[in-house]
Amino acid sequence: MIGWLKGTVRFSDLAAVVVDVGGVGYRVLSPVGDLARMPAGAGVELFVHTHVREDAIVLYGFLAADALELFEELLAVSGVGPRTALALLSGVDAPELVRAIAESDEARLTKIPGVGKKTAARIVLELKDKLAKHALGARGRPAPGGALDDLRSALANLGYRAPQIDRALTKLKPLVDEGQGLSELVREALKHVA
Repeated sequence: MIGWLKGTVRFSDLAAVVVDVGGVGYRVLSPVGDLARMPAGAGVELFVHTHVREDAIVLYGFLAADALELFEELLAVSGVGPRTALALLSGVDAPELVRAIAESDEARLTKIPGVGKKTAARIVLELKDKLAKHALGARGRPAPGGALDDLRSALANLGYRAPQIDRALTKLKPLVDEGQGLSELVREALKHVA
């Protein structure tokens, strides 16, 4: 089973990216948000779920280990397959999805294409308690996605453009995961947006 890939993005479409690993191109389905952060020619590391079917082996890849873990938790829900789980993670970012489940916001889930009322209710019922670990980090801080969103907003408010912001966020992800405060993150980001 393939669990992780590191290579160079060759090309992508609306659903998948092809990653060149040692001369072999792996087609990996990914959430829309992740696809937007993987331009052709960029180096990439993906956390991978290998889904084996009778007629195919399909790879699902995520830039963050937490997103892979959430994807696999969704697969454990009765009636949720890989396509629905991927649609959920494409429809909203992982921290917002966890919040929607934790708050039993079935209406938010049903706004995602392919998720009906029964599926949303089943997801909330089966995952509400399990996902508490996703909502907060080890020391009770907000999920990293929230800090990244705040940092993105702060940089946009300072007048920086999306490519500059994306470059800075990529470099600062380890600091966000460590739980650095927003003011420290902004200070560090300003070193990378030029």
